[in-house]
Amino acid sequence: MLKIAKRSDKVAFLEVPNTGGSGSKFYRMTGFKSLSKKMNPKEYSRQYVDEAFETTDIVGMSISQDFEFDQILDSPPHKHIIDIIDGEKLGADAIVNIVQVDFTQKGATDGEYVAVKRAFAIIPESSGDGTEAYTYTGTFKVAGQSVVGKATTTDKWATIEFTGA
Repeated sequence: MLKIAKRSDKVAFLEVPNTGGSGSKFYRMTGFKSLSKKMNPKEYSRQYVDEAFETTDIVGMSISQDFEFDQILDSPPHKHIIDIIDGEKLGADAIVNIVQVDFTQKGATDGEYVAVKRAFAIIPESSGDGTEAYTYTGTFKVAGQSVVGKATTTDKWATIEFTGA
């Protein structure tokens, strides 16, 4: 029997600054109705005169993640994202760090999992759509190199500690 990875096996955590500005913590991104990853490859295509076919190479990637969430009032990730969107923050003020934990890939020690951290710019799209819940939509677009590492927790995966390799 084939074992299929569930969507819930790949969980995202958003880095949120601590109140008062000293330090930060990675909180689980709960309440997201959509968080789909797109690779957005950059292609270089050409056809040489002595060949009957076109050749294509991938020369870059521009990772993005479309998101949609219902605003949850006591969610630190939601509050942080909403502060950026509603505050119309720009440049470095609109950059967040997200860690993707892969619960299908155990780490070297018990309770440790493979994780990837990356900086993303928040590109807002809309807010307030729907009549049942107040929703926000947009895209996280890559703003830095990925860092492969490991994630551990002390609170049943509500928050994580990330260590880069």
